[in-house]
Amino acid sequence: MAKINTKITDGVHKFTLPIPYDTGSANCYLIEGDKGYTIIDTGANTEEAKWLWKMELEGKLPVEKVIITHIHPDHMGLASWFQERYGTPVWISTQGYEELLKMRSLFKDGQYEDPIRALSPYHGGPVLPKRKDLYFLYHDFLFEPDRLFSNHEKIPIGNDFYEAIWTPGHSPDHYCFYQHDKHILFVGDHILNDMNPIILTKQQGENPLKQYFATLDPLERLAADYVLPGHGQLIDDLRGRIGKMRAHYRKRLDQTFQSVDRKGKTAYEVAKSVYGSIQSHDRAMSAFIQVITNLEYLESLGCIKKEEELGKAFFILAIEEE
Repeated sequence: MAKINTKITDGVHKFTLPIPYDTGSANCYLIEGDKGYTIIDTGANTEEAKWLWKMELEGKLPVEKVIITHIHPDHMGLASWFQERYGTPVWISTQGYEELLKMRSLFKDGQYEDPIRALSPYHGGPVLPKRKDLYFLYHDFLFEPDRLFSNHEKIPIGNDFYEAIWTPGHSPDHYCFYQHDKHILFVGDHILNDMNPIILTKQQGENPLKQYFATLDPLERLAADYVLPGHGQLIDDLRGRIGKMRAHYRKRLDQTFQSVDRKGKTAYEVAKSVYGSIQSHDRAMSAFIQVITNLEYLESLGCIKKEEELGKAFFILAIEEE
């Protein structure tokens, strides 16, 4: 892994921590202020991450507060640890608190009950076996926030005020933070430099891709000299990166649309057409769930329609082919 602590600009440092998931690492940020550090995101709840934080903070500024971009374990897994070890207030959004409570409700006897399991047979896929989830762990969600913030609220980060901008898509509660004078934008997992963020429907009735696209135009208009993501390298060209992501999504949406016909197909059948073989042993069957997400978005545009038959959803072409 590259250097753990990297100076971005005056008073702003990126602190990169290893995480035991696919991306391999997560970016946390330390912002200096007269009262101490504000930390944006904590990394995952691992002994290695705790040790690295202790080494980083020893003999330095106190931690004034922790601010969480969204309620995913690689970003908030150490929230309770900061509260207990350092007495640090933890700030999350009002939507984040709703998501925190929802996540707690999805655990039965301490084991996460993935709502994606219910989506699979409804969309023509196999019944997914229960598996012990190594990403969502019950104890990570047991903390109580010390302060809630809301959309467009100006919140203190270091010695400056940042606008909290609600950006649902990757997560229903995702927030970015923008400093209007210094043109600093923390984007969490909403925009990444080296990969497209994961935007997946997790429960029936959700349309996260529609929410995600609606957030891109306002962000694209921001003057941002420093764009700081939750994983990977900094983003040099915000507008250019958004343009590349849009092109990727257009390609996938077109492939999905072209795979639907007038007779009707399940999302699982469409997924096999778009991606080829779908491996049922894959933990989340990401390609399959991505196709469900794309189909729900296309239905919201009126390009296709969804009908139910014998407890399964079928997607049918709704407009004339050229």
